[in-house]
This record gives sequence, structure tokens and C-alpha cells, in this order.
Amino acid sequence: MSHTSIEFRSVAPGQISDHIRLSLIHKELRAMSKRQSNLHEMDSNYYLEECINDLIGRIDEYQDYDPTPQYLYDNTGGEPAVSSAEMHSGSWKQHQKMHS
Repeated sequence: MSHTSIEFRSVAPGQISDHIRLSLIHKELRAMSKRQSNLHEMDSNYYLEECINDLIGRIDEYQDYDPTPQYLYDNTGGEPAVSSAEMHSGSWKQHQKMHS
């Protein structure tokens, strides 16, 4: 049994957050994956290793999730990018429509 399992069990259930628990589980899964990959192919369980790596990937995906909308990163404010030529063309058409 690895150090993280002992660490995980030595703390009372209500004393650590679910995020910390998930980090400890992630650490344990990575240790399990490393142990599985170091086994001889006759001793290893390919399906188990695949499941462990899938779980690691899902936890990585969760931990790397950023709920910030993408448009806050691309400086468009949620509006589609418009070139200056398109902006002037649109303004000119609007001007002609208003004065015709």
C-alpha cells in the first residue's frame, strides 16, 4: 500500500475537502499506473492499466477545467471579430439607407 493510501485513511472524513481527496486519489492512481507499467507483460493487467489511465485523464480534465468563457480571453467581448473595412462598409450602407 502506498504512502497516499495511509495518508488518506489517517484523516477523519470531515476534515479534508473533496478537492483534496480527489488530488490524493489522483496521486494514488498515478502510482498504480507506474507500478502496472513496470510489471512484466505476463504479470500486468492491460485492462486495469487502461482503466487507471482513463481515470487519471478524467481527473486531469476536471482539474484543468476553466469555466471562464473563451471570449474573455480573445478580447472580442463576445462579439465576432469585424475588420475595419467591414465596419466602414456597414456604416456606409446604413448611412445610405437612412438618407434615401
